[in-house]
Amino acid sequence: MTDADPRDPGLARLVQARDARWRRAGLAGGGAMVLIIGYATLSPAPLAAAQNPGLDKLAHFLGFALLIFPVIVTDSRRWAWAVPLAILYGGAIELVQPAVGRAAEWLDWGADISGVLAGAALAEVLHDRLRARVMGDPTAEAIPPDGAPLNEVRRAELIEDLRVVLREELAAIQRPGDPPMPAPGPKPDAARRGDLRH
Repeated sequence: MTDADPRDPGLARLVQARDARWRRAGLAGGGAMVLIIGYATLSPAPLAAAQNPGLDKLAHFLGFALLIFPVIVTDSRRWAWAVPLAILYGGAIELVQPAVGRAAEWLDWGADISGVLAGAALAEVLHDRLRARVMGDPTAEAIPPDGAPLNEVRRAELIEDLRVVLREELAAIQRPGDPPMPAPGPKPDAARRGDLRH
């Protein structure tokens, strides 16, 4: 999916190349963090880490958040494989640590998992905004013709979709002979008056 005019194949190729570089940069950042984490967790433990076990958990959390963040922020479709792979990587480290003279801890793996989930969630939230800022994507900050901000339009569409689904679900569970269920949502007259009576 590109934001280029489909009638201009040259521009479309440039946008696709730019998008591919953006996605590769995220994989490179994640790969660099894999190496850094591997070196830090499979080398002898520093004395400060042994004296402050809380710092060790914080380091696991931050390391794995930084591992997953660039992978997801550059392509949010990577959730399906990147998040499980990062979690498995944290577990594998804990299994290998006793072989290099370090202790394996369930709490370290818990911190790894928490870091992966937090980093991936933050990346998902910031995906469009960072892409627009770094790549200069004009569609990310677009304003529709009616003047409403794009996120407000999307929110209204989502709410309407949810109302349709709720109506269908309510209709599916209605028993024959029951009076028809009202449409979900506030009653227009009551909402205007602030009246809570039925």
